[in-house]
Amino acid sequence: MSKLVSILLPTHNGADRIKEAMASVFGQFYDYWELLVLDDGSVDDTKQIVESLAKDDSRVKYIKNETNLGIQKALNKGLREAKGEYIARIDDDDVWIDKDKLKKQVEFLDKNKDYVLIGTGVIVIDENKKELFRYLPPQEDNEIRNKILYKNCFTHSSVLFRKNVAFEFGGYSEDPNVKHIEDYDLWLKLGTMGKFANLRTYSIVFTQRGGAISAKNRVVQAKRSLYVIKKFKNKYPRFFRGYFITLIKLWFFAARKMIPISEKMLSKFKAQYKEF
Repeated sequence: MSKLVSILLPTHNGADRIKEAMASVFGQFYDYWELLVLDDGSVDDTKQIVESLAKDDSRVKYIKNETNLGIQKALNKGLREAKGEYIARIDDDDVWIDKDKLKKQVEFLDKNKDYVLIGTGVIVIDENKKELFRYLPPQEDNEIRNKILYKNCFTHSSVLFRKNVAFEFGGYSEDPNVKHIEDYDLWLKLGTMGKFANLRTYSIVFTQRGGAISAKNRVVQAKRSLYVIKKFKNKYPRFFRGYFITLIKLWFFAARKMIPISEKMLSKFKAQYKEF
């Protein structure tokens, strides 16, 4: 029997970009899913667009927060509403390009009960749809564990994970110290309960937006990464390597605030460390 997948799509004023994300979900060959659009206080036309796209598809559920609560609370609200055994994530500006993405991942978790989280490779583009680079993350559990404290080995829009294991930890942490890296924090929690894997396929297109929160607050995010890494120092190998590399990132982004660094150099740095 097919397993229901609950897809969490958080958005805030995403009217100009959410159509492609939703279309890529509708295009999946594995069709036993529900899509939870988590509108976190949008004041644009997001509601009208979602309702228009979903008018003939009862699998789409639109959940609106009247005020902006933040992505951590929005995702947890989605987890509580989710009916699926498995959880997938997609952001409003990302696209699933492999129509068999869900099918492959569901089959993997069905066959491998000791695995809790599976991701895929990613194609990174800019806001003008220009490809910046491609990234195939480590595939095997041992390799992922050896790197995960200095490199997030999962892009959030690529993953599928077990809902019951996420609930063991209360879902996404709402600790302000992990804001905007709440996915990374959850992956590390999940990995204490089971194995990791990545498919060697380019299943998603990830948009690297210059105006995104992650681009504006790199220094803050590096500091938060240090906080998370220290939390898991006894759970994963190579803690000191992870801490040192994250310090380098922190210094780099701090220097960028004071010293002009070309976008070409910055793209090379991002490609090297694959921090999305």
